[in-house]
Amino acid sequence: MRKTICAAMAALSAMSPAYAGCWSADHASAARIRDLQTYLMVETLRCQAMGFNIATDYNAFVRGNRAAIGAANDRLKAFFVTTSGPVRGQSAYDRFTTSLANAYGADRTSEGSCYNTSTIAREAAMMDNSIEGLEMIADRQGLDPVLPGGRCGRGAVAQVAR
Repeated sequence: MRKTICAAMAALSAMSPAYAGCWSADHASAARIRDLQTYLMVETLRCQAMGFNIATDYNAFVRGNRAAIGAANDRLKAFFVTTSGPVRGQSAYDRFTTSLANAYGADRTSEGSCYNTSTIAREAAMMDNSIEGLEMIADRQGLDPVLPGGRCGRGAVAQVAR
């Protein structure tokens, strides 16, 4: 009996694609908040590499929204564990978050973009864990991460990477 259960679990695990499932509004919201955090982090690092230190503003954003950022990450991890299984879920989450960072890696950095990022981070710091406030900022910045599997109820829509 135990061998049968193990074999069935292995078969189900093998059949689960890396991103098997659509994204609910709640999971898509979590992805957008993670994307905003990633955008600000990567821009802060790029600005620092150019000699513009905006880390104080980024760190204030993280401190001011620690609970919202943590909750978003928890929802994302739960999504990937649910859709990819307990073994592959963490790897799928890691690939997704890495893809968010990679999307910003080749952007142009200038004094103006650093100033803009600093302003965004300061505004986001004032959101005080407001999911709606962070989503408003993500909307205004045009942040809409590619969601493998698409959003639930929207049918198959091709998404173009940034």
